Amino acid sequence: MANEEFALIAQLQKDLGHVGKGVRLGIGDDAAWLDTEGRTLVSSMDTLVAGRHFFADVHPADLGWKALAVNLSDLAAMGAIPRWCLLSLALPPLAEGYGQWVQDFAAGWLALAERADVALVGGDTVATDGPLTLSITALGVVEQGVMRRDAASVGDLIWVTGTLGDAAAALDRAFVSRGLPGWALNCSETCAQALENRRLRPQPRLDFARAAVAAGVTCALDCSDGFLADLGHILQASGLRARVDLEHLPLSSALRECIDSDLQRLLRWPLTGGDDYELIFCAPPSLTGTLMALATNCALPITAVGEVLPADPHAAEDVDLYWQGQSLSLPMNRGHQHVF
Repeated sequence: MANEEFALIAQLQKDLGHVGKGVRLGIGDDAAWLDTEGRTLVSSMDTLVAGRHFFADVHPADLGWKALAVNLSDLAAMGAIPRWCLLSLALPPLAEGYGQWVQDFAAGWLALAERADVALVGGDTVATDGPLTLSITALGVVEQGVMRRDAASVGDLIWVTGTLGDAAAALDRAFVSRGLPGWALNCSETCAQALENRRLRPQPRLDFARAAVAAGVTCALDCSDGFLADLGHILQASGLRARVDLEHLPLSSALRECIDSDLQRLLRWPLTGGDDYELIFCAPPSLTGTLMALATNCALPITAVGEVLPADPHAAEDVDLYWQGQSLSLPMNRGHQHVF
């Protein structure tokens, strides 16, 4: 394996090891040498395992994009500027060798890395008898403060970028197509493909997040485990409650075709489904005009879906959920489980 591993590293260096901003020494030595230029460093790390976080038959280009995207989304949630990544690959044997797989993976990774201006500066590779596993560490810098999940305040509006539920609906479709338990989609092939694209190629909201921090937003996180579960993280960390109006959750036209006023599907996909990688953020009403202007500049829709409420020690739940003015019970399953 040693020679094959060296060849793999050399190919990754060739395909992805381009020098980026602040890189004094990148791939090729025992460690990277990076210059933060006097800014504060923000870091995040995710591990993705075949059969748990993605299907083993995913195209490597889609995997390359998504593996980077989910980490950049964490940086976006903090309002950070992405700079560098470290990648660890545990690869099972491939009958045809690693060459084409790495080339395709690199193409997907690079398509997003160039857009986000982030450089791969190091990592590790290892052969394994287990499932394909990727670990990515993302490093970014901030020019001022960061957004945090414990910074919500009473009276803040609860906002969501983009739309919710597309990836969860597409995942259900993928389950059903593989003979696994899931909810069938009743929509056109065009809409189904649009949902699948959102599942495989999420868009980290980096530009809007940086602008939001500069505008004074202090509370956010990325929506990866499902809106209700991730909002719960904010409320728990901030010691507060919230009201959410379900009819305000933003839906794509493709998902609207699948839901067709079915409340149970609305609860399943936009409310509790995962893998959206949109931002949930809280901000005082006084920032509404500024935020709407920023969203227009970024060509990104944002939607206010609820309000942060004072803590209530007697309340059984931390979210009051309403549908067209009527109170609803919260779903038993409040978030997405990354198990295939």
